[in-house]
Amino acid sequence: MPPAARLSKSSYLAGLQCPLLLYRMVRGPELPEPDRFTQYQLDQGTAAGKLAAEQYGPGTQIPAFPLEEALEKTRKALEEGREHIFEAAFSFQDIHVKADILVSRGDGHADIIEVKSSTKVKDRHIDDLAIQRFVLEGNGLTVDSAFVLHMNPDYVHPGDSLFLLSDQTRAADSRMGNIPENLRAMRKVLRAPEPPDTDIGPHCGKPDECPLKGECWKHVPKISVFSIPNIRSEKWDFYRQGLVGIDQLPDWFKGKPYQKPFLDSCRSGKPVIDRTGLGSMMAELKEPLHFMDFETLMLAVPVHPGTRPWQQITVQWSVHTLKEGKLGHREFIHDSATDPRIQFIESLLEALGDTGSVIVYSAPFEKGRLEEIAEAFPQYRDRIDRVIARVWDQLLVFKNHYCDSGFCGSNSLKNVLPVMVPELSYATLDVQEGGTAMAEYARMISLPGGGEKEKIKKNLLEYCKLDTLAMVEIHKVLSGIE
Repeated sequence: MPPAARLSKSSYLAGLQCPLLLYRMVRGPELPEPDRFTQYQLDQGTAAGKLAAEQYGPGTQIPAFPLEEALEKTRKALEEGREHIFEAAFSFQDIHVKADILVSRGDGHADIIEVKSSTKVKDRHIDDLAIQRFVLEGNGLTVDSAFVLHMNPDYVHPGDSLFLLSDQTRAADSRMGNIPENLRAMRKVLRAPEPPDTDIGPHCGKPDECPLKGECWKHVPKISVFSIPNIRSEKWDFYRQGLVGIDQLPDWFKGKPYQKPFLDSCRSGKPVIDRTGLGSMMAELKEPLHFMDFETLMLAVPVHPGTRPWQQITVQWSVHTLKEGKLGHREFIHDSATDPRIQFIESLLEALGDTGSVIVYSAPFEKGRLEEIAEAFPQYRDRIDRVIARVWDQLLVFKNHYCDSGFCGSNSLKNVLPVMVPELSYATLDVQEGGTAMAEYARMISLPGGGEKEKIKKNLLEYCKLDTLAMVEIHKVLSGIE
């Protein structure tokens, strides 16, 4: 293959997921740029990798590029008997890989350690180790052991054992026999003059959602068999038969009881409303009504006392309060890298007061974050428990009592709002969903004071404010249903 079509471990893993993804990654056109949240996650992984390398220091760091230089410096480090080599580069049969940490014994034997910022070993990590081992052994090395070094889910900052070393040697061995055939198939794809005609399938979301999904799924209508709630593998049976639209479904398919409201709404073009159940839920509300939403920050490497890897740290809240027809708004955002939780909870408790329902969208999220604060700061436990007891989940209305085909089978706020309150929209905002908010928040607290920091802060406040205003306006629509 020409140099441009060389395989790396990243493209090898892409090839295991989808031939078209492999072709686009290696031959082009280039894949879409990762969104801000995906890039944030990648950056968190990089930070974890640097910290893991320090655990094995001192060592020899191999530069990432150019490849030929990296290969040569790795060869020299091995010849010189260096024990720890970071980003060690190897090439074999036009496949190049880099081992996060290579532990060399100087006698042609070595261990490989793949560093991951996840809190557990995942299946794709095993394929990652297997292709590394294949290439290293092709270079004459004997790989005695293959490990994944991942974040310890039980680690509490500050403490010991941030990382766990998991021996995956046998698991990687079990994948080695498949590699030659996998490589033959991938090389065939890459030698073709045109990209493969790969249809959509379960692979589009496994092990990760493919960056090409927006392109490959263009032929699927907005409301389709994939929109049916919890349809699982049956949707692919329909798709393979050419049944994509709801109107194409056979007469015998009535759906499960929890799918029937969606199917009925699709066929009638009208919402399906359980007015008795809805009325009973709405009667639970007590004024003043506090519509509440949180934003959080997740760090692979925790920095605040008592926190764990990837724990969701509360950094921002918005509360709209509706009382006797009058609407007020209060908000909070912590704009530095210091621990936000005390200021967050004190300001929130003051805003919520002691009376009225606290309306959220998906209560387990907000309740979970409040519980974590109460565990970390027991002096707030009683007041937090009283807030939790007042929480009312607007999402349950749409899970149990109100279904509209326009929600496209999802009850998320972003799907419900355009149908219930079409005049409200996230489209004009710079921040339009929670993942982007997290990435932008991390960027904001890394900046010194100034125009860019203030701009991001303003964007984040606007986004969180719209989340709670959306709940207010949805509540008004629901209140008008008799």
